[in-house]
Amino acid sequence: MEIFVLHGKHSSPEKVSWLSKPLKKFGNVQVPFFDLEIKQGLEILKGKEIDCIAGHSRGGTAALLAAEIMNIKCVIAVSAPIDRIYQMNYLCKFGEDTIQHKLCLELRALPEEELKETSPIYMLDKLDNVLIIHGDSDEIVPLWHSKTLYERLNGLGRNVRLEIIKGMKHTPMRSQYSYIEKIITEFMSSLKL
Repeated sequence: MEIFVLHGKHSSPEKVSWLSKPLKKFGNVQVPFFDLEIKQGLEILKGKEIDCIAGHSRGGTAALLAAEIMNIKCVIAVSAPIDRIYQMNYLCKFGEDTIQHKLCLELRALPEEELKETSPIYMLDKLDNVLIIHGDSDEIVPLWHSKTLYERLNGLGRNVRLEIIKGMKHTPMRSQYSYIEKIITEFMSSLKL
């Protein structure tokens, strides 16, 4: 099985080892450097053989979109914004000297139409076999994104699982890695691909 793992903005492949490590039990895992805007990243992914895709933060958004567009069999999204306009408006409420405000300005620099086109909430036609992981203490991406995605996919009768991790911020702490590994292993083992 060919598996891709995508990191978030201002991150790196090494910083998502907690996500890629458990997937190595299930196939060949590639973790490319992916500090690109979503539209550019999707162009690079097109044409690649991918059976399963996972991502954290903006990488999770890209993973959800890639799974929809490329008919990828399963997807794992961790702390992923599904509505980038909602996300921009949320981030812009924070003070100028915060990371949230910096991220707000980056989203504001993009055309609103592009933000909508790269928001998974508007493209749920084929998305199935989805594991959503989110921390209840995330101050970068509100839990609303993951709960809404779960509700929409569940309402469409899709195979979807939502795991809300108590005390987890935007990125998991080392003490949460083994629990995340357990969740991912259970999810991947349950799939009949």
